[in-house]
Amino acid sequence: MIDSPTSRQTDLRRARLADLRTIDLRSTERDFWADEAAVWDRFSASWAGLDDAAWALPGAAPSDAGGPDWSLAEHVGHVADWQELAIEYIGKVLNGGQWPSDDDYDGGDFDTYNERRREPWASMAPAAIREGLEAGRARLLDVARGLTLETIRSDDGWGWVYMVFHGHYLDHLTVIEPWVESLRRRQADGDPFVEDPRPLDFDAFWTADRGAMGELHDLIGRVPLDAWSAAELTPGWTLREHVAHLADWAEEGVRAVEEFRRTGSWPADPEEGIDAWNERHVAGARSIAAPEIVARLDREHDRMRAAVATLTLDELRSPDGWSWAYDCLYGHVRKHLALVGPWCATVAWPASASA
Repeated sequence: MIDSPTSRQTDLRRARLADLRTIDLRSTERDFWADEAAVWDRFSASWAGLDDAAWALPGAAPSDAGGPDWSLAEHVGHVADWQELAIEYIGKVLNGGQWPSDDDYDGGDFDTYNERRREPWASMAPAAIREGLEAGRARLLDVARGLTLETIRSDDGWGWVYMVFHGHYLDHLTVIEPWVESLRRRQADGDPFVEDPRPLDFDAFWTADRGAMGELHDLIGRVPLDAWSAAELTPGWTLREHVAHLADWAEEGVRAVEEFRRTGSWPADPEEGIDAWNERHVAGARSIAAPEIVARLDREHDRMRAAVATLTLDELRSPDGWSWAYDCLYGHVRKHLALVGPWCATVAWPASASA
């Protein structure tokens, strides 16, 4: 591990994980709490835009105790689980007790110990995991700030404090970052992460739609207005084009449902080709202010919801009906969340990080 002027200028939020591993984060030259905040930003933004259905998929990493592969939900839940354990053992130290021993955790067999604690995280809703993680971190920070930095950096304390803060985030980011990136590519290509995404009732359809739109609004709401057209998120498209494009297809979806109601047949794709149609439409949005684009998205999305509400469940679940309804509402939003989510979650980060 090294600590040098170069390492102290390394941006913990953006640098390669391999580079972060070379930094001596225990050095007295480091700001322990600033380092924790930076790596937390990176950790908590890593799954931005990822669909909830992807959280339960196995394959993030093999179990070190011989069990089934771990999912993203279990990795993030494991970090939250150890926050709760740390709140307890740091509290005991602050009250005059001793640091725990490895033997306290299945005789030092942490793999087996952690394997037994995969529930309730494995079956918990992603929103509940995230909520528990954020609340646990806040309480853990409050408790841990009662320790002196000398105590935190001591031989007895370092492994028990650092390793439930940014040390733990870094350990799991080595798994989470590449795994989420692979899932995000699948989502952008339209993978629903379930065998049949069609709901069995309209309540499930509207719940999924509200969830996707809620996440989109949360993410784009973090973006300063002057940044909406400042960077290409995909070739040729800034956030402005992505959001305008969602509005365009919601409006087109209304036209499709209206044609179905009138003729009994669903329309085909635009004759000019989807790519040409997309570019022609988003070109008209490049001079429109971001708030107006968002207002149009909400307006057209609401119109499309009203149009879909005129369908029967069988019409919704039919191949053509599902294609238009899903792909002009939350199915389309999901694809673009995968494309814009990471940028939206990180655009307001500090320009650089220092010790």
